[in-house]
Amino acid sequence: MLKLAFRGVTRYKKRTIITAFAIGIAIVFSIFMKSLLTGVALDSDKNLIWNDTSSAKIYAPGYFEERDYYPIDVLITEEQGNALEQKLEENGFTNYTKEFVESAQIMFYEDPFPTSGSITAVLKAMDSSNTSAYKFEDSQIEGDWISNNVDGVVLGSKLSQDMNAEVGYYVTIQTKGKGGFIQAFDIPIIGIISTGDPVVDASTIFFDYNTINDYLELDGYSTNYSVSYSMNIAKVKSISDSETAILNNLIVPLKLEAYSWREIADDILQLQSSKGGFSNIFLFFTFFIAIVGISNTMLMAISERKNEIAMLKTLGYNNKFIKRLFTLEGTIIGFLGVFCGTIVGVLISLYYQIEGIDLSSFVGDSESIGYRINSVMHAFVSPTQVILIIILGLFVSMVAAYFAVRRTGRGEIAEMFRRI
Repeated sequence: MLKLAFRGVTRYKKRTIITAFAIGIAIVFSIFMKSLLTGVALDSDKNLIWNDTSSAKIYAPGYFEERDYYPIDVLITEEQGNALEQKLEENGFTNYTKEFVESAQIMFYEDPFPTSGSITAVLKAMDSSNTSAYKFEDSQIEGDWISNNVDGVVLGSKLSQDMNAEVGYYVTIQTKGKGGFIQAFDIPIIGIISTGDPVVDASTIFFDYNTINDYLELDGYSTNYSVSYSMNIAKVKSISDSETAILNNLIVPLKLEAYSWREIADDILQLQSSKGGFSNIFLFFTFFIAIVGISNTMLMAISERKNEIAMLKTLGYNNKFIKRLFTLEGTIIGFLGVFCGTIVGVLISLYYQIEGIDLSSFVGDSESIGYRINSVMHAFVSPTQVILIIILGLFVSMVAAYFAVRRTGRGEIAEMFRRI
């Protein structure tokens, strides 16, 4: 049967090539689209965890629900913070960072700035002696990073571009202190950081916690503690829920609450999920093309080879054998398309995994495109996804061929010869 099927495939080379090409194109687009969306989601999650949410955050009760409004009356006290740090150290959670986060106005003036103005930003003060909950050390930094020994502010790179700021310039920061009073102070820019996260780079200003503690009279209070379970993104995803549950059990006596990065970034993850749904719709339409191609080819083959079918029946082959023969032909054509499409799709995806796709001319240098990435999109080839697409491609080819030939061979032999 296999030999007969190969003869049928090779006899009509042009039709075989056209059909296999259509299937191959469907496979190429499927692998590339899946790889691109997987890579973008991975980079987005990496930027979130490394630069914003960390693996988890610990808040005072009630802060999490109002976190978008930066409530100043729901804070972790210094006593709670000290007890929390002790518990974290004792239980192996050594990568944590004490923080104070609040909205702020940055005001700047002509000389040295080209023009005067103000920008709303997120003030993020961290204990500079322990920022291990994040991976800022791998970011590109012009000037210096926050330090206990230096009084100054570090700006996100896009924010500094919007202001035309340079290291050494002075800005005025206006924000709320403990108790809700408004405080304004002048401070020099000591550094500019580029994290690769468009939201952080466009809206965040960084301080050493002790500097802000003095300016805003915080008395050691903080908005949250960020905790890192690992800098390996895959590991964080796999252990996040279980580790956060352990963390919550530890801090029950302190009347604090821990939330995983998934809970903190729920809106972003929902958006990613919806885009993943779009990719599945795209996948459906590409395989629909393959189904049409296979079905059309097999129907034409059956129509043109009626005499051959009649001869096979004359030689004693039953309908079941004939159906299997034509189904096998369709499967072989599908295999050729899947094989070639997989090679091309993987090679294209690997290229863009290394080089990326620069969309800056469409979305700007650092505008968010629904994910927490900059304007360069990198693919990521997942072996599991490639294998699933291969299996799906072969299955679709076989099923399409089977349904196209399911009526083949029916009828009496004499009647079939009369119609030839």
